[in-house]
Amino acid sequence: GLEDAIISAAGAAAGVAAGFNAPLSGVFFFALEILQQNLPPLTITGSTKSPLSNDRNQPETWQEQVQQDYLSSGTQSITSILLASVLSALVSQVYLGDSLALSVPSYNLKTPLVELPMYLLLGVVSGVVAGSFTALAQTSKGFFDGTIGPPIVKDTMSAIPQYAKPAIGGLLCGLIGLVFPQVLFFGYETLNTLLARTTMPTDMIVVLLAAKTIATAISAGSGLVGGTFAPSLFLGGMTGAAFHNVVESMFIASHESPFELADIQAYALVGSAGVLSALFRAPLTASLLIFELTRDYDVMLPLLASAGVGSVVGDIVEKAFEEERRDRDAVSWGDLADDES
Repeated sequence: GLEDAIISAAGAAAGVAAGFNAPLSGVFFFALEILQQNLPPLTITGSTKSPLSNDRNQPETWQEQVQQDYLSSGTQSITSILLASVLSALVSQVYLGDSLALSVPSYNLKTPLVELPMYLLLGVVSGVVAGSFTALAQTSKGFFDGTIGPPIVKDTMSAIPQYAKPAIGGLLCGLIGLVFPQVLFFGYETLNTLLARTTMPTDMIVVLLAAKTIATAISAGSGLVGGTFAPSLFLGGMTGAAFHNVVESMFIASHESPFELADIQAYALVGSAGVLSALFRAPLTASLLIFELTRDYDVMLPLLASAGVGSVVGDIVEKAFEEERRDRDAVSWGDLADDES
């Protein structure tokens, strides 16, 4: 119901405000942009039969489904979200200080307007990364549910108790962590290390991006406690850093640079906004969150451009994967499958 949606929105806003010291993102965008768009429709029933009519075939009632109003349409709703966000941020600052989850050093955007096509292209890459991660997470869930794979794999996973599957997922993630400890937990330490450096080898960035994608997909598919909000920042940061290095190497190879490329930290932050936006369909949330971490107005235009493009491309990629899977295994999609037999 509406009260449950308000509580969920308030909790989401409080989590963002406390975790990232970004109450504005939590209040005005995360709770309103993500949760409200998923409110279930309401069914309205009314009477249409006239009391003076003797026609038995006349329908007595009618039903119509309408989308629920936004939570912000009620003063009580937005007040609850606002109070939850502000109080959580205050409590977090009292006990944890004014430090941020991400330590953003000084960086130079140099020519943000001239580089705008690069940020738009980064948004496309971010959308592809986010869509690929979503498809991999769905495949992982199908594997653990016993609906994907050869018959022996399906039978084995279906026979395993549900409570044991997170343990299997944890074991697999632990094995990945033994080789790549940088991808464990939220990944803030690794991301902060990237932001503090002026450069990082491209091959290492790509390997960490792949390892984090696989580990997070396994975690989500097996039912481990966790989420994708913080990992999306890691994935986006690595995507932006790799994109920066590739473009920079192309400029070096051509011995001609049409413009001065911004620092790697700038592309890492813009990439974080792009992947976060693509995963949650929340470009405003992603842009405002990174802005609150940087306090830099100059980065807003690249953030909005990359986040908007990333959200659109991510949706396209996910639909393409969904159609491919539906065509490959019509039975598994049930009512959504095209069955003309």
